[in-house]
Amino acid sequence: MFEQVLVAVDGSSTGKRGLEAAIGLAADQKATLTILHVVDATAGTAYVGDMGYIPANYIDNLLDDLRTNGRKVLAAAEAAAAKAGVQAKTVLVETKGGSIADAILGQARKLKSSVIVMGTHGRRGLRRVVMGSDAEAVLREARVPVLLVRAPEGRAPASRARAPASPRRASKGSRAT
Repeated sequence: MFEQVLVAVDGSSTGKRGLEAAIGLAADQKATLTILHVVDATAGTAYVGDMGYIPANYIDNLLDDLRTNGRKVLAAAEAAAAKAGVQAKTVLVETKGGSIADAILGQARKLKSSVIVMGTHGRRGLRRVVMGSDAEAVLREARVPVLLVRAPEGRAPASRARAPASPRRASKGSRAT
């Protein structure tokens, strides 16, 4: 059913869970596996906006570091696929003014992917609004099936974690529940 599996990885534990699922899917379907890492070229410029004077090579060095880290993430992912007996190719791309989701979707179209696999933190509410959700954007815009792999059990997003209930003291005129 799936001939070309595209998995986006970022080196996080959630991304690794997505990779594991993609490796299993590619093995099961005898599909080609492409492992993608997106370097967010806007990450440095968004951060340095209020810092005042910035040395000329700061952004270049930051992008070089992001690319180097991306290559390491891809090498580890490719090694994991090989260990599982799945041959994979790796792709490193940069956002160049677009979003990470746009870069993933662009590669999916370019590679004629049958399915996109991604890890997701499952953020909800205000945290999702503030931090955004690349996985949600990919899911909304993709023309092929998208498999979202959630964060490991026991590591619920902070917005869903609940503090233990504290005992309430009944105040005058109210009933304790």
